[in-house]
Amino acid sequence: MDYHLPYGLIIFFLPIIIFLFSIYYENKSSSKLGLPKSYPLIGCTFSLIKNRKRLVQWTAQLLQNSPSSTITLTGPFGKKCVLTTNPSNVKHILKTRFDVYKKSTTVRSSLQDLLGGGIFVVDGTEWKSHRQLISPIFKSDTFHHIVECITMKEISSRLLPLFADASTISTTTILDLPDIFRRFTFDIVFKEGFGHDPQYLSPSLPKTPLADAFNTAIKICMGRYASPSILWKAKKFARIGSEKNLSLAVKELQEFIKNRIARLKEGECDDHVYLVHFLASKGRTQNKLVCDEKYYVDSIINFILAAEDTLCSALIWFFWLISSNPEVEKEVVSDIKANNNNNNWKKMTYLHASICESMRLYPPAPVEPKQATGDEDIWPDGTKVNKGTEVIIHIFAMGRSQELWGENWAEFKPERWLRKDVTTSNWVFIPRDPFNYPVFQAGPRTCLGIDIAFMQIKLVAANVLSQFQLVPAVDGYSPVYSSTLTSKMKNGFPVRVIQRV
Repeated sequence: MDYHLPYGLIIFFLPIIIFLFSIYYENKSSSKLGLPKSYPLIGCTFSLIKNRKRLVQWTAQLLQNSPSSTITLTGPFGKKCVLTTNPSNVKHILKTRFDVYKKSTTVRSSLQDLLGGGIFVVDGTEWKSHRQLISPIFKSDTFHHIVECITMKEISSRLLPLFADASTISTTTILDLPDIFRRFTFDIVFKEGFGHDPQYLSPSLPKTPLADAFNTAIKICMGRYASPSILWKAKKFARIGSEKNLSLAVKELQEFIKNRIARLKEGECDDHVYLVHFLASKGRTQNKLVCDEKYYVDSIINFILAAEDTLCSALIWFFWLISSNPEVEKEVVSDIKANNNNNNWKKMTYLHASICESMRLYPPAPVEPKQATGDEDIWPDGTKVNKGTEVIIHIFAMGRSQELWGENWAEFKPERWLRKDVTTSNWVFIPRDPFNYPVFQAGPRTCLGIDIAFMQIKLVAANVLSQFQLVPAVDGYSPVYSSTLTSKMKNGFPVRVIQRV
């Protein structure tokens, strides 16, 4: 008996001892890499809570300190999340093993009430079907022409007059640039979708129920992603608080779109061709006549979210960086004027490089969350990823990687995208490998709207900067970065407008 008791105790405590030692060595290894401490059952939850308002920046800093450009964070009950900025890993996820890495269930569940079964929340055959139907639309010269005309009309009839008024009324007139661009993009996206003009950028800067519903839905869905799912799901079940507001906002948005589609079908609207017309015509061409109303609604809402939120983000950060870098602004304005102001926007090489550089530092979508659906996978850098593991391509951190962009990565330097032609002395644009710069995704899921996005940003930049200078209302103003799934400015960006001489 004296011999069996110690042996039994050893057998009983051995798993506990091994577990505690594994935690100790894991924390010891993590501390060397600057990673947060991980505790039994709760993982690094304390650090996640502490940094919950700056998760993108915090995890970017952790990745900058990682020799392999890959880190693993442990959540409650041992749930793992692997984050990477390694281009080889990015290519592995987005292309080589594309079929293994699906949309994150966290993202899908957070956005599904708003996006339904649209292209941004589905995978597999559903995604392929959406892609095959939508891809020809975004390659269509007709649709590109429509988008260009709509964008130019909104610029000339609303955006420029608004800036002109602000520059002449009083030197103390201050505009909140994110609010202006949110209204601008909202108007053009709804026009592109089905020809409706919300007039959100009218001179009085009105509130509209449609815009309020859209903004409410986005804000709550994005908030879901950054909070424990058990909390928002409980509120959804009880139909209280933010979840009740989300339900009402989505219903209003869907009802408006349904009504608009019905009017288009009845021929009550003008005869221009919009996205909803393209969807129907392409469906017939492929013998896939899309008559399901839900399909139309989901497709339009996905388009609105992708176009409005990301375009607005890209414009805001571009204009802040331009206003903070006078030498770059001078070169951009020179490029615009050399190309007959806004008429030759396709030839504005320095402007194009400036936009790319802006999105390097502030990508509209700072992270791309995925989830491993296959058995154990081994990445090019040796990282092992098990089935069900959350995987994040950290696009924001990639733009701040010294390995990818050099020691001067923090500088806003469009020249890193350019070289001088020895014969003409003109700038020549140097594109980057999309797996080093996945701002527009890469591989099979590459963004279909790349060309349209650049066109719209260039048109806005060329027209505004050729006539006005947007100056921060506060000297040395530095906006507070805020993000969940898109890059935003927490407290806005107040500017004064000055007419160029």
